[in-house]
Amino acid sequence: MKQRMAVLRSVTLVSVATYVEYALGLVVSIWIARTLGPADFGRYAFTVWLCSWLMTCSNHALTTSSTKFIAEADGAGRPDLASHIAHRLSRYQNMSSLIVMLLFVAAIVVIRPVEWRQSLWPITALVIVAVVSKANYAMLVAIEKGQESFEPVSIATVLAGAINVGLITAATVAHADMVAFFALFAVACLMLNLINRFAFHRYCRPFSAGPIPDDLGKRLSRHLRLTAVLVLLISLRSSTIEVFLLNTYANSTAVGFFAIASTLTRGAVELLSVGLTTTLLPYMAKSFGKNGTGQAARLLTEASRFYWATGLVIAGVGLVTTPEIVTLMYGNRYVGAIPAIEAMLVLAGLLLVSNSIGAFQIVVDRQDDRVRISTLALIVNIVFGVALVPFFGLAGAMVTYAGTRFAELGLAIFYLRKTTRGSLPLAPMARLFAAAAVATALAWLSVVVIPSRFGFIAGGLVFVGIFIPASFLVRYWNEEDFQLMAAITNRLGPPGRTLMRGLNSLHGAAAKASS
Repeated sequence: MKQRMAVLRSVTLVSVATYVEYALGLVVSIWIARTLGPADFGRYAFTVWLCSWLMTCSNHALTTSSTKFIAEADGAGRPDLASHIAHRLSRYQNMSSLIVMLLFVAAIVVIRPVEWRQSLWPITALVIVAVVSKANYAMLVAIEKGQESFEPVSIATVLAGAINVGLITAATVAHADMVAFFALFAVACLMLNLINRFAFHRYCRPFSAGPIPDDLGKRLSRHLRLTAVLVLLISLRSSTIEVFLLNTYANSTAVGFFAIASTLTRGAVELLSVGLTTTLLPYMAKSFGKNGTGQAARLLTEASRFYWATGLVIAGVGLVTTPEIVTLMYGNRYVGAIPAIEAMLVLAGLLLVSNSIGAFQIVVDRQDDRVRISTLALIVNIVFGVALVPFFGLAGAMVTYAGTRFAELGLAIFYLRKTTRGSLPLAPMARLFAAAAVATALAWLSVVVIPSRFGFIAGGLVFVGIFIPASFLVRYWNEEDFQLMAAITNRLGPPGRTLMRGLNSLHGAAAKASS
């Protein structure tokens, strides 16, 4: 229980910061979209997407490997070794960013993207600032996670987000153009880096050069090679094919709609699962360092149940509330994005459980399996994209996205069964899915019968009000889960005690039903 409460503290710290970051980021996205309009917002979204892809290429395996091996060294009682690993990988990251930026500038000289028109070199310079700053920030955050220190990233995201909102507000009032808004994006990336660096020196252990044992060095090199290939494959199939084909064969408006769907989906996923996702890898790696594969496999089963429950909430609430939320926030000019947003939210929720499998494979050094999975999924992505997007535009992109994600989950389960006895708790997951389907249907009905622009609030409340009690009644949660819930509510004072009485009633009803 003590370890679970430590995990809870980290989850809470990261989650609160992420909620603030997402709320501020969503406000910024809405203002930019309303100010620029669908076409110019599509060009802005394409540029931001390119920065994200270049950042992924700059960091490739380095962030994941840093978190895993630093946490593993700490779990084995070797903080000195963790420091040496951090130093070496940080140096690799600097060299990698330099190479990627040189290749990027060379590509710009040859291609000269039409989206940037007459602002080619100012935007190119801003892309370099944004990518180098954000990539270096992500690397330092990975080291912080390996040390189980989540304060710096929380401080940086909140402070930089608040400053960015102020700058975007001023730009919106001044009716700034796409280049000005992207310049503020680059400034936001730079602020994240600087603020996080100050916080790192306050909360984290410094790292320094030093020897790494040969056996660990070989494991680290192999992990870097495999994970680098894996990350680059993932970067190509993470909407890259869809965005590239939409930008080539459709128009900027379609790119903007797809970007809004991706932004809202990513925000919903992070809003509800970022705490678990951020802390799962270092805690699983530490357990692996202490007790080997058996403990990591147990955490896989436990994490899968939490991911599945979270994913069903994302899918159900997203399906019920999306139409009214999009119209309210973005305006009628973006109604065409609603089907894509609904589809992507449902898919992201149902397939969220694959995150637990990916974390397990990283921890137990099964990166070769992840490379195979990503290679096959990329092939599916390319085949679907080339066959559908040029002819069906945004609808084809959504089918491509769905086919790729389902293929990836199926392959992940296949390779998981080949390497461990750990598996997904399919029977409880099926029961919870049935409960979520009923909750979604009743919530959707409530939105239909309530004639109000804010009917989605009632729909969301109806879903949660049905889904949470039903999760107990279908016996989804085990005794350890209930003990953790009790420990959490006991720390909330009188509101927590009130909530605990409700949990006791639900737990008792579930126990009576199963007897």
